[in-house]
Amino acid sequence: MRDIDKIKEKVQKLLNQAADQEGSPEGDSFYAKAFALMATYGFDERDLAQPDDGDEVVYKTYPFSGAYTDMQARLLLAIADALHCTGYYQPVYNSTRAENATVFGLRRHMERVDMLYSLLAPVMILGARRLRAASFAESVVVMRRSFMAGFSSKIGSRLAAAEDTVAASDGGYALALIDDRLAAEEFRDTLAAEWGLNIGTGGSSHRRFDVDAFFDGQRAGDMTDLGQTRVKARPALPF
Repeated sequence: MRDIDKIKEKVQKLLNQAADQEGSPEGDSFYAKAFALMATYGFDERDLAQPDDGDEVVYKTYPFSGAYTDMQARLLLAIADALHCTGYYQPVYNSTRAENATVFGLRRHMERVDMLYSLLAPVMILGARRLRAASFAESVVVMRRSFMAGFSSKIGSRLAAAEDTVAASDGGYALALIDDRLAAEEFRDTLAAEWGLNIGTGGSSHRRFDVDAFFDGQRAGDMTDLGQTRVKARPALPF
């Protein structure tokens, strides 16, 4: 079994345990361990002195289907941004839906983006579907969208915190991560020019928003402090 497959199996188990104990300190701890493992894997597999095919800059387009496709795109891009990649989504014409999203980054980071998105998207959607309106004045759609916005925001920030914790143990690695993001952005801009795309930030949203549901989503994506996971000297990963 490849290292990336072993990591995926381990992260999947931790996320399942987190989902089983959602909202508890134990559940938070499982989320923390999953994200710290992903950050450690990215560090442990890299040799700054000898670049390999993991340092190749690539891209991948993710098609979306089902409901809340723009929220799916939001989660994907939050994960990508935290893992030193960049991207954009293609909206459906005259609609709030997203047709697809394209992510750019080093192959080693893209593997982690792909893995975490595939594991966390179902968690986000399931959590949103559990919401029920308490009164006729509330909209289930607004609540669910707000929940998913909060979930994506928190997942992105906690992933970034895990990456920062690991990078703090090695100045050379931290600088390499800055270069990684710049390489991803340059590749995005080069291909966008070739494809004739004008990538913007999009217009502002005037949709209704449920603050309570947003914070419910943030709590679902939250974790305990990751300070204790600081990498000391490229430790072996637990399988």
